[in-house]
Amino acid sequence: MEPRRAPIDDVWRKAEDHSIRRLPGVLAGALRLVRKAAPRELTLSFALQVGTGAGVAVQLLLGRRLLDDILQADRLELGLADVLPTLVIFLTVTALLQFGYSARSELQRVLGDLTGRHAQDHIIDVATMVDLEAYESPEFHDRLMRASMAANFRPANMANNFTQMTSAVIGVVGLLIALLALHPLLVPFVVLAYVPVWVATIRNSRTSHGFGWRMTPADRKRQYLGMALSTKYFAQELRAFDLAPHLRRRYDALYDQRIAEVRAVTRTRLRRSLLASVASSVLSGVSVSLVVGLLLAGRMSVASAAAAAVAIQQLGARLSAIAGSGSSLYEDALFLDDYNSFLELAPVIAAARPDAPAPDGFGTLTIDHVSFTYPGTDRVALDDVSFEVHAGEVVALVGENGSGKTTLAKVLCHLYSPTAGRILWDGVDTSACDPADVRRHMAVIFQDFAQYCLSAKDNIAVGGHERADDLDAIVGAARESGADEFLAALPHAYDTMLGRQFEGGEELSIGQWQRVALARAFFRGAPFVILDEPTAALDPRAEHELFERIRTMARGRTVLLVSHRFSSVRSADRIFVLSGGRLVEQGTHEELLAHGGQYAELFTMQASAYLSPVADA
Repeated sequence: MEPRRAPIDDVWRKAEDHSIRRLPGVLAGALRLVRKAAPRELTLSFALQVGTGAGVAVQLLLGRRLLDDILQADRLELGLADVLPTLVIFLTVTALLQFGYSARSELQRVLGDLTGRHAQDHIIDVATMVDLEAYESPEFHDRLMRASMAANFRPANMANNFTQMTSAVIGVVGLLIALLALHPLLVPFVVLAYVPVWVATIRNSRTSHGFGWRMTPADRKRQYLGMALSTKYFAQELRAFDLAPHLRRRYDALYDQRIAEVRAVTRTRLRRSLLASVASSVLSGVSVSLVVGLLLAGRMSVASAAAAAVAIQQLGARLSAIAGSGSSLYEDALFLDDYNSFLELAPVIAAARPDAPAPDGFGTLTIDHVSFTYPGTDRVALDDVSFEVHAGEVVALVGENGSGKTTLAKVLCHLYSPTAGRILWDGVDTSACDPADVRRHMAVIFQDFAQYCLSAKDNIAVGGHERADDLDAIVGAARESGADEFLAALPHAYDTMLGRQFEGGEELSIGQWQRVALARAFFRGAPFVILDEPTAALDPRAEHELFERIRTMARGRTVLLVSHRFSSVRSADRIFVLSGGRLVEQGTHEELLAHGGQYAELFTMQASAYLSPVADA
């Protein structure tokens, strides 16, 4: 069977079709997303948009009638009582419109948060679904960033712009009816006046989207440098090497590049907008001139002319709103394509991911001619590696830095899929098994282990979160790793928050953090344990004690130790030596020393550091 490979290419595809014909489909998808996230809020928002849109036309007609009554009050001998009902209705509609605008704005905040959360949930689902090797690709990070940025507000924005445009369209229909009643000749001039604006806004949307695509890699670099300048992880070296000014210059250069691009894009957009505004103003002037001409020719009353002028102004505002909302819809659609194309990965992964259950364990683990190359590179990290591990053995992977030890560990626990070869559990090819099910039988701690800003209890419980309430087992795992003594001494013992990022947190030394990480592996209780440089941050005494515990823990389990410290692995049942991604030697410590190969050379080199004579004082 061909080894399973993460189908990430679909995520890297850039949508090339930016035709406005795609807008209805993207809009429908955005509305479905918003409806799932906030059905009640979407319905209320739509109702408010429709209501305020219709209310504008009603307000205009009431205003015209009120003005007619006032102008003819003397001739028709009308008093306040005669115009009061119309005035009350007019003021009531005005008040309701103002409340509708305020309610719509407040509702949009809630709608935005609910939709943003729902969209981000989908991003997280896909991001945790892809194989680890996807994160080795800069292009994947670009697409993830674009999708995340689009998910933050674009779906809710599309829904809001759609309802705003619907409201504006309803208002336009009402105003057109009113304007047709006043004088039909005015309608085409008013509508034509805003065609240039629509064209300019659509082109401006394409310009904005192109800018976003171009700037993503530089923006990611800038954000990384900003994080480096402002987080604890880098704080020590920033000060020790006086790095802040140097990194700040790079950060500023990237920001200057962005500002220069923003200015260039802004100039382009403003030029289009200026030309469109001039053309629109000229055509709008024709409409107003026509009203004045009709009034002077006696073909329109003063009240009708005033109402027509207000209608033209209101209609212009609504047509501008349609242009703005339509342009924003189109721009959102372009950015939402990044979100949608990222989510398209989910069904591809689901279809490609095997679902056969993993064996309950293995008597023999076979690594059969396994090779691995990182995506986007030609460097072979593992080259035709083959060996066997038997249940209950403590085996070690050793080699110099860059020899492929950690990569092989990640392949063994199905974080990476081999580019060639197979991994067999008692003859069963695990590439046919659900990788999550395979990993349920493993406990793994890497040299770059996570330091969670959670309670001490939770830091250990993440190793087997299904048993997170089993405090006795958590404490037992901490004792096995040697973490219990210092965790129990914390202000709130195992309930103490670790790390200084949140209030009340306590920081640990790197060696203590490593013991907590090891407790996590012990707590999992898996039959196959992979420990990648488990003693890198421990002192010699702690290292010796830990290996004694690992030997005790290993009874009935299979343990794979990854290390470049040869003193740590000499008691292993068997040792595998990697060099340049290839397995070059294997055997016990004594056998490898007797062989006189690379293991013996490296072991002797490390041992000589402790055995070299010290010159007399």
